[in-house]
Amino acid sequence: MKELRKTVTSEYPVIDMRLYGSKARGDADSDSDLDVMIEIPHCTPQIMADIDDMVYWINLEHDVLISTLIFERTELENGPMSESPIYKVIQREGIPL
Repeated sequence: MKELRKTVTSEYPVIDMRLYGSKARGDADSDSDLDVMIEIPHCTPQIMADIDDMVYWINLEHDVLISTLIFERTELENGPMSESPIYKVIQREGIPL
């Protein structure tokens, strides 16, 4: 997870990055992926593609499966995502990275 944070923050300002899901709850099995939420100030399709590429190479290099949700700050402050069930779960059980 340190490599993911370091790689993403080397290119983009990260407001928040959290591990959530079964790994965060401690009930993961050997096939579980790593669910990570990344919050950035501004998001475009190109930024999302860049972060997806970063994650892809980390997945290959470390033989893991990181699944990311990328949110723009305004989505979480003023948009409908602020009330979404997945975001509420991430806030409740997410572990800051």
